[in-house]
Amino acid sequence: MRLLFINSNRSPNYGGVERWMMDTAHGLGGRGHTCVLLGRPGSPWLAHAARVGLTVRGDLRGTWPARVLRVREAMRAERPELVIVKAKKAARMAALGRAMGARGRVALFLGLTHELDRGRWIDRFTWRHVDAGVVVAHGEKRWYVAAGFGPPGKLHVLWKGVDPARFDAARPQRDALRTALGLAPHEVAIGTVGRLAWQKGIGDLLDAVPMVRTRCPSARFFIAGGGRDAPAVATAVAALDGSVTLLGHRDDVPELLAALDIVVLSSRREAMAQTTLEGMAVGRPVISTTTIGADEAIEDGVSGLLVPVGDPGALAEAIVALAADPVRRAALGAAARRRIGEHFTVERTLDRSEAVFRAILDAPRPPAG
Repeated sequence: MRLLFINSNRSPNYGGVERWMMDTAHGLGGRGHTCVLLGRPGSPWLAHAARVGLTVRGDLRGTWPARVLRVREAMRAERPELVIVKAKKAARMAALGRAMGARGRVALFLGLTHELDRGRWIDRFTWRHVDAGVVVAHGEKRWYVAAGFGPPGKLHVLWKGVDPARFDAARPQRDALRTALGLAPHEVAIGTVGRLAWQKGIGDLLDAVPMVRTRCPSARFFIAGGGRDAPAVATAVAALDGSVTLLGHRDDVPELLAALDIVVLSSRREAMAQTTLEGMAVGRPVISTTTIGADEAIEDGVSGLLVPVGDPGALAEAIVALAADPVRRAALGAAARRRIGEHFTVERTLDRSEAVFRAILDAPRPPAG
């Protein structure tokens, strides 16, 4: 297959979709497919893709009409059978490029719920003019169908994956990184990694901290990542007792997760969080809110714990329970690592990607929705 991935993200704090595009392009390229990544010139994610040897085009620049024309020219030059786009604007660029003479099916990657709203005509227009949607969880597919973005056959579920070997290699670094973080042997390290944004529920995690510390004084909290809400998070952390450390952006996420005792995902809105899979891959127990897809990754009480969204008290209870029980932490972490190996490896995701992309190419054009 000839594949073109389009992503206009220019943030220094790129996330799971960008990593998925790079990993998929690398993996499918190794299987004989032709993969090209198209983005904004100088964008951090595209620069990283170029550094690791992927084929990139930094053509997304200029005014809206200019970007549409540049997308059309990229589609003409690369001759993709399938164009996979992140975000609605990029989807419209690809659809308009095709309408002006380029070729290829167009699939919109939907990493979250609420990216499309049936009440907005532009979203209905976008959905009519793409051939398929790719979602990361069965629960997300159900959400979009219920929201009026069907038919169900137009949506394809593609679970994410991680490279277990990368996370296995991080585990021997645990003690060294705990020392670097200033952790004493008796302290319990609890942490999260992700964008500092409302949807990640960082406020709920910070609300849980005093409740945990009252019952478990040895608990230490770490938050890694950057984003638009970083100043507000820093202000909230400063009001606590020094038990929370902000780490900023980290390039050593596997090693950081290995240094933790408990990984926490307190998101309010999410779909199959990448950090959940990464925490499981390094053999750590994950406590996650019941956002969409969380119950597809975690078997509650077996390979992790699930708590209600927006409930700091329930989150604190789960943290305290695991902080006091290292044997249970080890059992949950081991089960989590096994589950990753069975369902969420990069190789399995590449197998699913090939199947999903081929199904999109083989399907008749869907009716307008």
